[in-house]
Amino acid sequence: MLILDGCDGLENIVALGRLPPPIKYFSLDGYGPASQRTPTVELPPIHFRLSTAEDKNDISTSKISLEGCTKLESLFLRGIPNLVEPDLSGTAIKILDFRTMVVQVPRLKRLYLIGCKHLRAIICFQSRFCALIPELELMCIDTRAATLSSRPFIDNSRSFGLQVQMVILDARIAHALKDLLDHSKEVFFNIWITMSPVYDRFVQFEAINKYKISPNSQAILQHLTPAGWYTDVLSMVGDPPMQAFPQPPATRLDIHIEIAEGSCHVESGLKGALGYLMGCFAESLYLHDVLIHAIIPKGEYKWLHLRWCCVERCPKLDTVFPSGSCEFPKLETLWASELLMARWIWSKGSRHGWYTDNTNSFKNLKHLHLHSCPRLHFVLPVWVSSFPSLETLHLIHCGDLVHVFELDGWHPEEIISHGVLFPKLRTIHFHDLPKLQHICDVKMVAPALKTIKIRGCWGLQQLPSVQAPGPGVKKPTIEIEKEVWDALEWDADHRPDHFEAPVHSRYYKKKLPKVSFLR
Repeated sequence: MLILDGCDGLENIVALGRLPPPIKYFSLDGYGPASQRTPTVELPPIHFRLSTAEDKNDISTSKISLEGCTKLESLFLRGIPNLVEPDLSGTAIKILDFRTMVVQVPRLKRLYLIGCKHLRAIICFQSRFCALIPELELMCIDTRAATLSSRPFIDNSRSFGLQVQMVILDARIAHALKDLLDHSKEVFFNIWITMSPVYDRFVQFEAINKYKISPNSQAILQHLTPAGWYTDVLSMVGDPPMQAFPQPPATRLDIHIEIAEGSCHVESGLKGALGYLMGCFAESLYLHDVLIHAIIPKGEYKWLHLRWCCVERCPKLDTVFPSGSCEFPKLETLWASELLMARWIWSKGSRHGWYTDNTNSFKNLKHLHLHSCPRLHFVLPVWVSSFPSLETLHLIHCGDLVHVFELDGWHPEEIISHGVLFPKLRTIHFHDLPKLQHICDVKMVAPALKTIKIRGCWGLQQLPSVQAPGPGVKKPTIEIEKEVWDALEWDADHRPDHFEAPVHSRYYKKKLPKVSFLR
């Protein structure tokens, strides 16, 4: 136990390599020494401590570093008006309570809890606490073992009211941010819920860019994404170019949440603070390799800030966006792959009451990519007359998919007569969608369409409607099996001669090796 109560002349306390490892308790009380000392080796109880400062001298201490005190499990800091940075990295603290353990520190700017593998809760970031430390600028938390953790580089050129960096195993720790973010004007945070050591290379402020991360991190992300199923078999018969599904863009925005393998208590966290942070704050969301049934099981969230969403390898996930979600006015990229149980990305009938008048949903959606979602029935419900920004549709290996877009229970009447407009849609790539009948279950109008590549969509009945090309205007190109092309349905405003002469692929007729590929 180390007690420095009333030592107002100390400027910095740096324990790294200087304190003996058995230190379990630390105290620095600006009010002065306790009136009594307990005979046991533990901190003085609160009723023995002074209720007011003995003198008016301010404690000079601006930095307290207890990094490396691997046995430290409790501390008491009070009445330290000049304290800027407490560093508790590598300690054994389980609960950090700002009601009873760290109080009256109004100039606190930075807090480090890196390598604190025993940390289970931070209490309490509430309005009262926020009023006491209005200058908080940075909070870094990493609950992996110290050998897997690293101190992030701080980019001081970025101007944010508060920066939060968290790599945690227990999703419940995210509760500490809820009230803090509610009372912060401008926030930048990244939350990784994982135990993987590879994220050590991601946890760097200097790597964060408004739209993409560094090329090295891009390579890491691509390395983490496993190769497609049966790649060895496809290599024997010649993997057709359009089967190559692009890697997800390594986009990470200013408010990012990532949930990955090795995390615990994710579902309980999603029912509470973590789900709230995702639905109300997240700008980018990456969810992969976790066994959960729903992203947010309950609650009505408007997803006003989400711009990029990637969900991969979640075998129990039934729906990406649950019932009660709405709006998505800023969503630009939606990426989903290897969701073995998902029946839709967002279910029909999710909106109700005043949500039904909302026409802003998906107005900025540009790219829709789906890969290996075998039980998907449809992707998104339609209750708006246009998807004004959608540019790319890329769907592969979705065996039960019948429609990409299906009419919701409520929709404008003009959709039935005039169809749904996709004014910027340029590219459609479909592969191995044997049950697909229509892209949209009402007329689909795509005047800017440039490229269509379709293979293995034997039930397809209709293509999007394109305008008759004028003089000198290039027609959309199309690659499709001859059998599918010959079976398509047309009408007076939608004819085959609105497209270039189709290219009929023949790769599926090649001879296959006479060996078994059963797994």
